[in-house]
Amino acid sequence: MKELRNTREIINECYPEFPETILNAELCRAMARIEGRSIKQALKAYAQARIPKVESKPLKGALEQMAVSLFPETEINRIRACVGRMESALAKTFGVKRA
Repeated sequence: MKELRNTREIINECYPEFPETILNAELCRAMARIEGRSIKQALKAYAQARIPKVESKPLKGALEQMAVSLFPETEINRIRACVGRMESALAKTFGVKRA
């Protein structure tokens, strides 16, 4: 395995379902907006479809909340904040540079 240089690379390598979930949720939101569909309903449907595919309990919990929330877009921010905390922990614990 090549030496990873920053926190973003480590997360992408070791926990890829987090950034992938954020990216796909953002794409879902953008496509719903372009197509004139309800962003809220699109994100709820995305969350329902994504839940069985993830292994991380915190991520699964965020998606379960997204699937029933009145404001599912806030869950994207919750997942993004989780990734930020992961980056901070990596930087603090292992001295890895933040991306």
